[in-house]
Amino acid sequence: MYNSKMWLVVKPTVGVPLFFGGVALTSLAIHTAVLTNTTWMPAFYNGRGRAPVAAAAAPAPAAAAAAATADGSAAAALASAQAALVSAQTALVGVQKSVGSQ
Repeated sequence: MYNSKMWLVVKPTVGVPLFFGGVALTSLAIHTAVLTNTTWMPAFYNGRGRAPVAAAAAPAPAAAAAAATADGSAAAALASAQAALVSAQTALVGVQKSVGSQ
């Protein structure tokens, strides 16, 4: 213990409560500063979480196909993107299974 000789000058019955009191006052000061200088902390303490983020609605495949040009390039791009998504999901499931088996 580096500061062991400190207790020869300050009694532990005085020093330990002063230390914990200092920690408590510092914590109180930090929490007060955060409460008065932010907008999200009071809302969090009052039980209101973050505002729900509105998810962007994905266009339906039929709507995307209807919006396709005459040559059907948008429909082909949509089908390609869906195939890539399925492939990525399959790979993720394989990784999860291999990690779970270890």
